[in-house]
Amino acid sequence: MRIPAPRRPASSASTGSASRGPGRTAGRPARPHVPRTDEQHAEWLALLGPDGPFLTVPVLVDALPQGLDTIPDTVRDRIRQGWAELRGAPDLLGPAWVELILGELLRYPPSVRADGTSLPADLVTAGFRPDIVMSGPQPGGGRAARLHVYHYPADTALTTARGDRPALTEQAAQLCRDSGTPLALLTNGQHWALVHARPSESTGVAVFDADLWLEEPALLRAFATLLAASRVLTPPTNPDGSASASLAGLFARSAEALTQVTTTLGDQVRQAVELFVAELARLDRESSGALLAQVSDREIYRGALTVLMRLVFLLYAEEQRLLPLTDRLYDQSYAATTLYGQLRAVRDLYGDEVGDRRTAAWPRLLALFAAVHGGSEHPDLRIPAHGGSLFDPRRFRWLETAAITDRVVFEMLDALLILRHRGRAAEQLSYSSLGVEQIGHVYEGLLDFAVARVDSPHLGLIGKHEPELPLAELEAHAGQGEEALRAWLLDRCGLTARQLDKARATNPGPHELGALHAACDNDASLAERVRPYWGLLRTDLRGLPTVFPARSVLFTQFGDRRATGTHYTPRALAEEVVRHTLAPLCFAPGPAEGIIEEGVWRAKKANEILKLKVLDPAMGSGAFLVSACRYLAEVVVRAWERDGLPPELADLPDGGNRDDLLLNARRLVAARCLYGVDRDDMAVELAKLSLWLVTLAKGKPFGFLDHALRCGDSLVGITSLDQLTAFHLDPATGRSLHARLYNSVSERLRELVGEMTELRESIESTVVEDARDAADKANKLAQADMLGHTARLAADAVVGAALSTAVRPQRRPWDPEDFEDDPEFKYDDRLTSISDDVYAVLDGLAGSELEIRLAATIEDWLRGPRKTPIRPLHWPLEFPEVVNRSGFDAVMGNPPFVGGQRLTGSVGHDVREYLVERIGRGKRGSADLCSYFLLRNLSVTGQGRIGMIATNTIAQGDTREVGLDQAVMDLHWTIYRANKSQPWPGSASLEVSLLWLGHAGTGEKRILDGRSVRGITPSLDAESRVKGNPHRLDANADQAFQGSNILGTGFLLEPEQAQALIGKDPRNKEVLFPYLNGEDLNSRPECSARRWVINFHNWPIERAQEYKDCFAIVEREVKPFRATNKRTARRERWWQFAERAPALYEASERLDRVLVIAQTSRTQMPALVPADQVLSHMLVVIATDKSAALALHSSDFQYWWTEKYAASMKNDLRFIPSDCYETFPKPDLTEQMDRITTELDSYRRSVMLGRESGLTKLYNLVHDEGVTSADIRRLREIHVEIDEAVAEAYDWSDLRLGHGFHETRQGIRYTIDPAVQVEVLDRLLELNHQRYAEEQAKGLHSGPRRKVTKKAKGIPAPRTPGSATSAPVGLQDGLFPPPDALF
Repeated sequence: MRIPAPRRPASSASTGSASRGPGRTAGRPARPHVPRTDEQHAEWLALLGPDGPFLTVPVLVDALPQGLDTIPDTVRDRIRQGWAELRGAPDLLGPAWVELILGELLRYPPSVRADGTSLPADLVTAGFRPDIVMSGPQPGGGRAARLHVYHYPADTALTTARGDRPALTEQAAQLCRDSGTPLALLTNGQHWALVHARPSESTGVAVFDADLWLEEPALLRAFATLLAASRVLTPPTNPDGSASASLAGLFARSAEALTQVTTTLGDQVRQAVELFVAELARLDRESSGALLAQVSDREIYRGALTVLMRLVFLLYAEEQRLLPLTDRLYDQSYAATTLYGQLRAVRDLYGDEVGDRRTAAWPRLLALFAAVHGGSEHPDLRIPAHGGSLFDPRRFRWLETAAITDRVVFEMLDALLILRHRGRAAEQLSYSSLGVEQIGHVYEGLLDFAVARVDSPHLGLIGKHEPELPLAELEAHAGQGEEALRAWLLDRCGLTARQLDKARATNPGPHELGALHAACDNDASLAERVRPYWGLLRTDLRGLPTVFPARSVLFTQFGDRRATGTHYTPRALAEEVVRHTLAPLCFAPGPAEGIIEEGVWRAKKANEILKLKVLDPAMGSGAFLVSACRYLAEVVVRAWERDGLPPELADLPDGGNRDDLLLNARRLVAARCLYGVDRDDMAVELAKLSLWLVTLAKGKPFGFLDHALRCGDSLVGITSLDQLTAFHLDPATGRSLHARLYNSVSERLRELVGEMTELRESIESTVVEDARDAADKANKLAQADMLGHTARLAADAVVGAALSTAVRPQRRPWDPEDFEDDPEFKYDDRLTSISDDVYAVLDGLAGSELEIRLAATIEDWLRGPRKTPIRPLHWPLEFPEVVNRSGFDAVMGNPPFVGGQRLTGSVGHDVREYLVERIGRGKRGSADLCSYFLLRNLSVTGQGRIGMIATNTIAQGDTREVGLDQAVMDLHWTIYRANKSQPWPGSASLEVSLLWLGHAGTGEKRILDGRSVRGITPSLDAESRVKGNPHRLDANADQAFQGSNILGTGFLLEPEQAQALIGKDPRNKEVLFPYLNGEDLNSRPECSARRWVINFHNWPIERAQEYKDCFAIVEREVKPFRATNKRTARRERWWQFAERAPALYEASERLDRVLVIAQTSRTQMPALVPADQVLSHMLVVIATDKSAALALHSSDFQYWWTEKYAASMKNDLRFIPSDCYETFPKPDLTEQMDRITTELDSYRRSVMLGRESGLTKLYNLVHDEGVTSADIRRLREIHVEIDEAVAEAYDWSDLRLGHGFHETRQGIRYTIDPAVQVEVLDRLLELNHQRYAEEQAKGLHSGPRRKVTKKAKGIPAPRTPGSATSAPVGLQDGLFPPPDALF
């Protein structure tokens, strides 16, 4: 929907010269406005009103710069005639009408259509299949489906569910996702529904009404343009992989454009808040500090953010006509949208100066805020009271006295309404095209910021980081010289050298100097100090330099939620998690009974659905709660449509249309079913806003959500009432410690919590219908919170004592043990020391002074090393009606991504120890935060379901052992669905896992990566016959190594440099070697080194200095770099490699060649390379020269073992020798393997040289089904022969390997059949366990791994290039050991 054009204020509407445009002759009629292309596209999109993500205006303008296609008059006349005839006999003439549209208007020839028996047999979902499939050409030959077409009888509802069946558009969307064909067209003759749906993305639907085609020609032209055969049948991607101009390609580009819209809007909203805060600071300075004297920094932040949230709500509601924009009084005197137009008209007439002097717009906004909250019952203007905390005028009273200028108000509204993409024309923003989740994401970015007062002048600088820095600090670095200033600015601002040079060379002109003086509060001396840095100053929304004089208030970034692992969840991903979490709870029969086809699920009764309790424990802006609200409401409406409406909806006209039913269902779901927690109080407000937007009904107040969306730390707090009554996190211990007082207080606490529960149940039993309902609920919540005040203090004490004693004191090894250092002893002692005071407070016997003193003590415990105390979330007190009964039915979300190595720094040492002991059940290890969220979710869920997104490390190493291992093995939960690893769709560069847990019955299907499997293990692999993890085998020890970590690019030389050094002094050959890394191995056709390296082995510096030229290079290029290293050895031995890999070169010293694999790669393909070179630490080196070993490690047996047990980096596998080689049970190498390897090695080299491709590009072709050239087909055949030879070597000739193109987590691969993969892994694990048992019987694993002891000698080095058996360089049997040896 377009934003209404700004209206000219009455004062400027008079005739005369002021109303004429520049250069226009008086009396000449104005030319009619010719809409621009973007306006044309915006107009028909507004008329169409699509639901869900659809095509965006910028993409349409780019693809259709001349506008929509024209329709020949003859075709238009036939459509007019056909439509007239169809209305007389719709069922009889329906097929002919559809043929007219498809054949004559859209021009689909019969040759591209498949229908009836010619449709693919697998193109069906629960009996649902298209009538026609349109197919188009493929780039590599052949054809592919492009569009599904469905034809239904007249009056068939296309977008409305029918009984238990989803809407036809929803069923078509599901088939689009299942088949990989993203487009569908459904029609009942009059309505033509265009559906776009891709896996893991939201559905977009637009319904074209044929009855409007002649009345609104733009709609007919848009329909014909978008769905023309020439646009639909074109491949969706170009040869370079970019989205094409096809319809599917336009949808893909629009999805990317929407992401850009969100990013741009986020930047502009941040600038709007910054401007608003700067205006408050200016007014505060002018009032000598009176305006903000009693306002804290946090309160200023909350107030500024709330103002912007209010404006977004108003713009959204006005665009949706949920506020009386059609009422002239509201439109002209209150509406935010109209205010923007009026301010813009004044600015266009008089410039910015008037806006800087006037302050009329701000009081108008304050009046609008008050009217939305309290309503208006004036005869000339009725606005229903919406209530809610967002517009509550009692909050931020100090804003009412601020004289905000009209220009600031205009710039804030402009930032919210006009998108100014860098390098593109500005465009109007339509809030109807933005999802609620996107709006939440925009504001969630503001949670990275804070407000801070400063006593000295600060400057806002340009650059990636856009820092606010003290002017004095800038001047201090300038005093150290230009180079010092330059280096500092590059680092602090995130500028490139070119950007910095350009900025430093920029000087202000006369007009700009005036703006600088104004920004400096007309302080000439300050302006003169700032002037040298003019080019570095960024500008605000007004285009003025960002200078903050002394006593300013800054809006500045204090952190990055992404740095703390917080990432915005795209709507499609949230919906996927929600769907698979809630579906088993909402349908019977359904997925819980093992039924996969959604079309035959039966919704439970509406009252059963509305009893569900759904939680997001780290809700952010509420994306998962919004998705849950939509999903549950849809199921409720399906139940109503089958069983009849409840009494409270009986008065809806004609039973209500489906949109009315969905809205009422959403309001019920939000009131009764949804709960959320976040430790940031403004995130809680954002989540409320998101739910208000998705449940907003015309004439209805905001739903009451304060009882369900709470602020606190989900991981820190008590989880059971027993912990409170026993005054201990271990209730049994607490009852023993506090037996004297336990009985007297326990019953009282339970009674108190019972009263709180009754009040809260009363709150959620009804939906808010008017302001009185909201006030009543607020009073009840206040009563419940007051009742729980002292109980929360006691719970804080239980948790605070644990936090304050969690860290064991560091003792020296020779200090005697002291049992008083035991955290459990200290915890018990600390609780005992305050138990009398706490019980006195609970009994109401303590005075206020004691309570205040006790609260201060507990607050110190909760603060720990942090600036502010943790705010625990005590589950049985915050949600007693849920947790003290059966728990939540579903918990889902996307907890922060914080790796185990960063966890202590992120949450604090005390909290980490608390997580380990109190949530992780004492299981130690470097576990990621997601594992603790998983265990916390389980503890509050009862017998419900869990759905979550986590980093893929949740299935790996310590994180798996702490989380999923305990969940499955100890707590007996079942993983019933998982996507093991997939790229995060947002800006964060990481791989995530999606997983769902519950107490699934035996009939429920287990789905892993979209495939049905026997079961799912904690490592998110298909459950196999063999249990357990593989063991490292002694037979494989000391054979596979990581290469040398040189740590310093200054060691590296181009080949010409190396040869020149050798030519200058042949002795240099002893320290110059080819240097092979993973990139060279995988990208160069010869798998050869691109560069050389200087290698001083393990020599002392005196020996290295004998090679003067080489030493000079290392001293110049490496020494300064190493001087900053944190490790002493690396700083002191700067001329040596950081990690020399001596065991590798010792194992390979007598070999001419070795087997190497790039440690991190998708191909995981090894190669035999010369041994006389330095091998990078990014290579795994297997010390063997046997050809047959190349066959074994090139086989799918090794690949799938690696895939299962390797770590992962992004979408690549990371080959760790201890996990992927030492555990791999190898067969005896055979002559057949040796023969095939010889052919593989020689043939592959010839293909790579002929194609000028490395291993990566070559194997991309091998795994590309569309590549059918003879050389690639032969390479596939060789790999089949290798796998067959390896199977025979294992004596597993019974396996039918089933090579072909199969879907894997790394994409489509030419590999063995997925079922065979599982069997191969089972047999390999069995063999691993068998061999390990045999080695155990021989005593090989009874102690630490045996190391091969050899006569002491220097570290072996790579042989000089070209020599067969050079002696290792170093001290041989000398008196003095190598420099890094202990003895």
